[in-house]
Amino acid sequence: MANKPAKKKMCFVVGPIGDDDSDDRIHADWLLEDIITPVFDEHFADFEVTRADKISNPGQITSQVITALLEAELVIADLTTLNPNAFYEIGIRHTMQLPIIHMHLEGQRIPFDIAPFRSIKFSRRRPVDIRVARTALLAAVQEATKEDHEVDNPVTFSRGKVEFEKTATPTERLLTDQIGDVRARLEFIEGYVAGGVTISRNTKNYDIFEESNVNRLLAPARKIAIVVRARSRNMLGTTFLKMVDQWACKSFESFDLEPSDQTGREIIISVSDTRENRDRAEIFRDGYHTKEIQVSVGYPKDE
Repeated sequence: MANKPAKKKMCFVVGPIGDDDSDDRIHADWLLEDIITPVFDEHFADFEVTRADKISNPGQITSQVITALLEAELVIADLTTLNPNAFYEIGIRHTMQLPIIHMHLEGQRIPFDIAPFRSIKFSRRRPVDIRVARTALLAAVQEATKEDHEVDNPVTFSRGKVEFEKTATPTERLLTDQIGDVRARLEFIEGYVAGGVTISRNTKNYDIFEESNVNRLLAPARKIAIVVRARSRNMLGTTFLKMVDQWACKSFESFDLEPSDQTGREIIISVSDTRENRDRAEIFRDGYHTKEIQVSVGYPKDE
């Protein structure tokens, strides 16, 4: 009796799909057929790649999708267009704390809840873009399928913070704060030496300006960077991000917002460098800078 072939592992792809011939379907098929499937065909033959619309088993599609999210060895999530159904499915996968790879079309603004976590950018402007995307995906899959891979998403991060708060000694808490301050000072010195920005700071109750990703944001598009940093532990995480987002909405007509790192401790608001926005940035800084919230403004260096 012949041995049955080994059952393949599942890589389940979630994202915007849409109706036949819709822009979403064209995008979804392009990503699946030109980037994801070729990588798995060449390097991961023990995987079967599937998507919700490819499931042929009879039964309710919603329950089958949820089952795939719970049982698949790997999920690849396309964040492009910020599709609500896709984010619902991503949330299920995050909650299960199972391997997931985020991808998004270049230029797509990622929600601040998941912006600190790595997402593979891809583009289809030039043929080389596809090769770059395949290479990045290959590396991500290799990492995600390792036996010792540690899942990193908003759920695992939040749980880790909660557990640390429960068990950390006063000394450990103090060391954590001091390490953060040392990092901030080093980054500020590096930014100052590079000469990339000039800093407007509120000296009252002000500790240090964290330069962090500011140089990247300021050039070459001439952006003003407003850096908002939480000192209180109670203001870290998603709550802090939402609060800063609300403040920015009240102050600027158009802006970009992103966390500086995975700690959720620092948020960068970037706006176009106009006279009006310079005035608004100063008003924003003066209005929201307190002992618990540090606000600084970085301007492009005038030539």
